[in-house]
Amino acid sequence: MNKVKTFLQKIWTYDLVHTAVYSLILELVVECFNRRGIMGLAFPFMHPVIFIYNTLIIMTTMTIALFFTRRIFAYCVISVAWIGLSLTNFIILSSRKTPFTAMDFYLIKDAIKVAGLYVSIVQIILIALLVIAVITGLVFLWRKAPKIEVTIKKTKFYAYAGVQLVLVFLAAYGIGITLLFTGAVEGHFGNLAQAYKKYGFSHCFVSSVLDRGIKKSGEYSEEYMESLKKDLDDVEPEADDKTPNIIFVQLESFFDPTHVKGITLSENPLPNYQKLISEYSSGYLSVPCFGAGTCNTEFEVQTGINIDDFGPGEYPYRTIMKSKVCESMAYDLKKLGYSTHAIHNNDGTFYDRNLVFSHLGYDTFTSIEYMDGFEKTPMGWAKDYVLTDEIDKALNSTSGTDYVFTISVQGHGDYPSTPMEGYTPEIKVTNFPVAEQQASFEYYVNQIHEMDNFIGELVDKLSERDEETILVLYGDHLPTFDFTDEMLTNGDKFQTQYVIWSNFQMDKQNKDIQAYQLSAYVMERLGMSEGYIMKYHQSKKNLPEDEYLKNLKILEYDILYGKKEIYGGDTPYVATELKMGIDDIEITDVYNYGDTVFIEGNHFNDYSCALINGKEYATEKISDRLLRVKGAKVKKDDLVTVAQKGDDKVELSRTTFAVKQQAKQ
Repeated sequence: MNKVKTFLQKIWTYDLVHTAVYSLILELVVECFNRRGIMGLAFPFMHPVIFIYNTLIIMTTMTIALFFTRRIFAYCVISVAWIGLSLTNFIILSSRKTPFTAMDFYLIKDAIKVAGLYVSIVQIILIALLVIAVITGLVFLWRKAPKIEVTIKKTKFYAYAGVQLVLVFLAAYGIGITLLFTGAVEGHFGNLAQAYKKYGFSHCFVSSVLDRGIKKSGEYSEEYMESLKKDLDDVEPEADDKTPNIIFVQLESFFDPTHVKGITLSENPLPNYQKLISEYSSGYLSVPCFGAGTCNTEFEVQTGINIDDFGPGEYPYRTIMKSKVCESMAYDLKKLGYSTHAIHNNDGTFYDRNLVFSHLGYDTFTSIEYMDGFEKTPMGWAKDYVLTDEIDKALNSTSGTDYVFTISVQGHGDYPSTPMEGYTPEIKVTNFPVAEQQASFEYYVNQIHEMDNFIGELVDKLSERDEETILVLYGDHLPTFDFTDEMLTNGDKFQTQYVIWSNFQMDKQNKDIQAYQLSAYVMERLGMSEGYIMKYHQSKKNLPEDEYLKNLKILEYDILYGKKEIYGGDTPYVATELKMGIDDIEITDVYNYGDTVFIEGNHFNDYSCALINGKEYATEKISDRLLRVKGAKVKKDDLVTVAQKGDDKVELSRTTFAVKQQAKQ
């Protein structure tokens, strides 16, 4: 026994043994958070080699502590970082179905905007107290933790630590490459949630840090692109050109609840949508996300680019699209003389749409800051009926044909876990397979029932137009419930439905497609063939899947990251001067009345903020033509500005009026 004890004491004198033991324990804790329970303790028995690989990833970071004399403190800081990341993942998975990735740091601004809808005030306070407690504990540890005694020169001390770090890194890297080469783990994940459980949090999160954008293929070359360009230049439309108004409506978290097996509904929640599907071209739409990720479905539909070709969990709106223009349906239709409009009944800055839509070819963008007279759901999201008049306004704003891309928001989560006081659901739901989410699902069903009413109203409105018009409706992803494929009649939680309505004759076709194929399919139905990505989808759709996806990825790389060979070396697209809102917000007069300033004009709303000589004042909307500013006065040569600002206080546009004469009293 003494020999064993002596042996263990001797082993424990080696620095790498410390880091290995600490890393193993930390990996078990991380996986318990990742799997949201003690099943994380089973990970080393279910996937022992992958468990060792994940432990080595953590150990690589823990070995950094060997460069410090306050090692206990350094180990604790690194441990707090890993536990913080995995705990964040644990919290995020309680409100969405997509795990936490490095890309989520790009979404912090948007997360703050909606945090109150997902996390209660009490929870926010508890999180803040936990953060304060951790920081306080680390400060205390820094002051009290013992230092190791260094008996060698500092250069040797750091060299010794460096050698150990390199050895651990090489071990992790070698096992990782071997696992990737043999297919035991994947570097790119079609289903992010499954990958986190199968391959471990450490591997998946680190992959999201290192794997960004679209990777260059070994086959990418000038000759390859010239050959592809020649093929696509020869593509001709298969039918006579037809140029109707084209409207896309992306419906937030929208799907048919009758697809849930065994469920009972007191009445049909989607009569309008189901009628359209039975009478017009429709099918299942495979989307890149489940429970969240609206802007990625949106990106695929508009551009024809496959999100799977980007890094794990990446949001192109927050990375490449902030600095690059990209071929899109809007740009393609502009070539045919279309005016292009985007509409969204939520903040214009959400996912940076106010910046990105300029890079996707839109002339105007009407966000909620330019809407008036709308109602909100009990959970605080704008109801979709407001979109009917906004779409009609966009169509009426030009004399020619229009393309309108609309993003709805009413069906957005989170959903109340218990019946809400004062809210009486019109439709009752029973036998929902996840019993603890019964009340939430009933609330959701009633919200999409109202969205279905909006669909009916929109179709009626468009039917009255004397212009040929096509309307494409689809859900961006399934809502945030604990669905499994087995619960759904279609057997795939990454599928929604689409339908193509028109007020002119179009043959009914039933076809299941990918979200990145939808725009190309619609254009093909209309005899349009513009843009290389759209042409690729139209002309290469019958290739074997592997070849089809491989060539698509090479084309995407060339357009966004490569030498633009497909365009002859330079992109033909230029960012538009995006106009926020359809209507021009105007100031026609400004005058004093006692200690109050009144601003007359047109198209004011609750998001209109008044500034006098650059100073912002509390502003009250009296009507869409009159604003009131209390506690202020204006005089000749003062500059009065009305700016449109969302809840995040970001200014989206402004109009300024110079007081030319003494303001009337």
